[in-house]
Amino acid sequence: MENQCIYCDIANDLSKSDIIPDALTNAKIINPNVCRIEHNNKFSDLFEDEVIRKLALITNGLDIKSSKSKTYASYSTEINIDGTEYSTKISSETELFRNKKMRSVGGKYLFGPIEEIKKIKDANDKNITQIDVNQIVIEKKINIDLSVFFSQSMYRMMAKIAFEWYCLQNDISGKVEAFEPIIQFITNGIGDDLVTIVGNEELYSTLKVTTNFGSHTLLSYVAKDNSVNILVSLFGIAIYNIKICDSVIDECRNNVIFQELSIDAKRVQFKFYTFEHFIHDFHNKFTEVELGNGIKAKIPKDMTDVLIQYQLFYGTNFPLFQVDLQCANKPNEKIINLIIKNMEDTLQSSAVTLRGLKRFVKENFNSFDEEIKLNPKGTNKKAVFMFYLLFIVGQSNGAIKGLSDLNKVLKDKFSDEIIGISDEVICKLNDEIFSTADYSDIILKGAKTIYSWNYE
Repeated sequence: MENQCIYCDIANDLSKSDIIPDALTNAKIINPNVCRIEHNNKFSDLFEDEVIRKLALITNGLDIKSSKSKTYASYSTEINIDGTEYSTKISSETELFRNKKMRSVGGKYLFGPIEEIKKIKDANDKNITQIDVNQIVIEKKINIDLSVFFSQSMYRMMAKIAFEWYCLQNDISGKVEAFEPIIQFITNGIGDDLVTIVGNEELYSTLKVTTNFGSHTLLSYVAKDNSVNILVSLFGIAIYNIKICDSVIDECRNNVIFQELSIDAKRVQFKFYTFEHFIHDFHNKFTEVELGNGIKAKIPKDMTDVLIQYQLFYGTNFPLFQVDLQCANKPNEKIINLIIKNMEDTLQSSAVTLRGLKRFVKENFNSFDEEIKLNPKGTNKKAVFMFYLLFIVGQSNGAIKGLSDLNKVLKDKFSDEIIGISDEVICKLNDEIFSTADYSDIILKGAKTIYSWNYE
């Protein structure tokens, strides 16, 4: 049978649609049954580009980069250097101290590498002040537009992600009449309350402890009214509920589906026809054992089965999906506070990935022979943490041979896979680094080691 577009039924000029826009994930998933122009390329202009642009700070911080771009997304920021404010766009903080020139707010000052400033006409010793950026406090301020999470563009993008993903999971080719309402919302923005934002704090908390830092999570469930719904968690920051169709349809047999897409491009998934099939499979994963004194317990038959924790999450939260998601289609104080907290946690924490480590080395080291001079007054917490990682790798003298070894060391030091980069933590890391006289050589050694690691 010839493949057809799931939006319009045409069979010619089909394309591979990135279900989640390429710039928002390192784990590509595609639906091959989408026509190239009308229902793939045009969506970028209609709503995807706006969302991608406004989430640039988040994707940059999570080391997510479009495969179509050589650089990470740039974002607007205000920089305070020695008491003077500058406004600029950057994709990496190292840009500030290389060839970039910045005009201060108000236009009175120009900041940049001394060699570049001296090239400017009328520049001389009287109107140029040379400063050592390693000896001053540099503050970065970022304003985040929270309205993007409640925008029509976001809602349409969430609907598109949910629809194309659900069709992929059910091998749908061609347009299905039952999907007309969601198709109309995606293509024309017509329809009410098809996409809402979840406000239940318990769901956010349990998803956070189940899934990996910064992941996207998608799951389907059948509601009490028999409608088919998809929950999409965006980086763990905001969870959206998308109503795909009014009832279960013959064309789509799989209605208990779960998938996690991690920032390191790994993915986990399970799929069942019904909740009853799901429960039957889950129970079969356990065996009963005698503990003594008449006490019995159930333990996993396979202790390495990674799906158990995800199935446990789905099963225990299924009643919540039915009656207590606390969804809203407009911003309210509770949901706004949830998103702010989740965003702060995301931007102020760090999960160690090889992609992120290699990016940091590439952006901060022109060569492995130059002396590293760190700023003891530096306010960039993530940078301090990353330099500390290079420091402990260098200190290990080859004992840390890859990412798995590094994560074991970090788990011993921090007792958590996700590390909150607080002021207290940064102060301790700085003390450890600066108390070592040859810290520069150690960091360079660590950087060179990490750059040589292969992806596992």
